[in-house]
Amino acid sequence: MTERKISTRYAKALLDLALKEGIADTVLNDLKRVVKMMDSSKEFDLLIKSPIIQYWKKKKIIQNIFEQSLHKLTLDFLLLLISHRREILIPSILNQYNIQYNTIMNNLPVSILSAVEINENTKSKIVSKLNEITNMNILPDFTIDKSLKGGIIIKIDDWVYDASIKNQLKLLYKQLAEGTFPEN
Repeated sequence: MTERKISTRYAKALLDLALKEGIADTVLNDLKRVVKMMDSSKEFDLLIKSPIIQYWKKKKIIQNIFEQSLHKLTLDFLLLLISHRREILIPSILNQYNIQYNTIMNNLPVSILSAVEINENTKSKIVSKLNEITNMNILPDFTIDKSLKGGIIIKIDDWVYDASIKNQLKLLYKQLAEGTFPEN
């Protein structure tokens, strides 16, 4: 079975339990915290991914680290993953959990790139328009990319709306090079 399939099944099972207990947000934040720790601490990442360390030692260490900071369901889930030697899938499970959580909650993560900082009024107009178009709760991620020269790029999953000056210049260059000009 592929990593994605396995991660999807674990994520679905965890999300189902979390929804029943009404703690889906808490579990999502807990998983994010664990993955962030894996990303920021090389030693912790090696501990999680090491096949040499016995599973019962890993469980004891994880329990000591997270006993006070994670919800019991999340901690029990991590310990179950370790028992089944699936701890290496934690980042992938977080990704699948996040996707399934957003689907259930009707959330849509959107990446918005701009050349300069966008003021709050404009941000709220962009989010409002995207809410209207998609009929979903927009989770915007505004990022500055100075290479755009101006304008914005909106990315939703695989779909990209490119209204950047950089893109307009590329299109103009292509038209000039090919000798094709739009009719006015």
